[in-house]
Amino acid sequence: MINKIKNIKNIKNMKLFKKNRVISTATLSSIAVGVIIIILGMAYYTNRISELGITDTVTYTNYDYHYAIISEEADVDFWEAIYQGALMNGKEQNVYVEKIGDNLFMDYSLEDLMRIAIASKVDGIILEPDGSDSIVELINEASDAGIPVVTVMKDAPNSKRKSFVGINTYKQGQAYGKEVMNVISNGKKKIMVLLNSDSADTADNAQSVIFTSIMEAVGDMNAEVESVMVNTQSTFSSEEDIRNIIMDKKNPPDVLVCLTAVDTLCAYQAVVDYNKVGNIDIIGYYDSDIILHAIEKNIVHSTMTIDANQMGAYCVEALTEYIKTGGVSDFYSVDISVINGENVNEYINQEPEENSN
Repeated sequence: MINKIKNIKNIKNMKLFKKNRVISTATLSSIAVGVIIIILGMAYYTNRISELGITDTVTYTNYDYHYAIISEEADVDFWEAIYQGALMNGKEQNVYVEKIGDNLFMDYSLEDLMRIAIASKVDGIILEPDGSDSIVELINEASDAGIPVVTVMKDAPNSKRKSFVGINTYKQGQAYGKEVMNVISNGKKKIMVLLNSDSADTADNAQSVIFTSIMEAVGDMNAEVESVMVNTQSTFSSEEDIRNIIMDKKNPPDVLVCLTAVDTLCAYQAVVDYNKVGNIDIIGYYDSDIILHAIEKNIVHSTMTIDANQMGAYCVEALTEYIKTGGVSDFYSVDISVINGENVNEYINQEPEENSN
């Protein structure tokens, strides 16, 4: 009886052993198959990445310097072109250029963006100042912290900025003056130059120099030239002011001279919206596709353009030169060109990547 019980237990143990061995074999087989699938998948992925020429997304690049670029108009096409010029030139010099304020959940003031850049301890700052005392103080604060600042488009000469990258405003004024003379010769007499209200009180303001140059060019011609302040707190406020100027029945302009890309687009849109095409000529600024095609259609008389990519590249060069040598030129001048009905097709027919400047 005892032997019989032992035999039954042995049989049960044998069955249990076989069952466990089957389970173990199945588990090991599953693991082996899974490993093979993973290996084959990784091999396929690596091969596809190689075929497509795509680099590993987790590859990091070490840069020698980190620069911040800051402007209240960071989303405007013109400023995007400046940023791209700085970014591309930076890569050639092993410099990373970051657009401070981009992709943030809320809008920050120029002062806040400067404070962010200073707190981030960047190696250099590219800034379009707004003429305020608070920005001058922040430029000085950055300089005292060992962060050089290069101003672009607008200058802050009374600050500790290291260099200014911009346009020779006297030559720009002469270029505007020649275009104004052209429209005067076509019978236009009432010329209004749009100035930005946020910088109107600055004695050595670039726009004041341009306006003076236009006045000198007109001289004793039988024409009336006056400046009008445009609120630049927002695009909406600029649109409102320009609309009021265009719709003024007592003192309507024959010509609007715009010194910024935003004002040019607002003036163009207002002239179209309020059926003033042919009645009001526009001498504008910047060479966006909209402005170029407006020249082609004789809605805009002409526009001034600069190489925005070159401007961004000069900013990077100025910062890098100062960091490496301790000195830099006080002023980098970017050339200005005039686009009108005679040469507009040369710009329209350019490749898209070239026409983005």
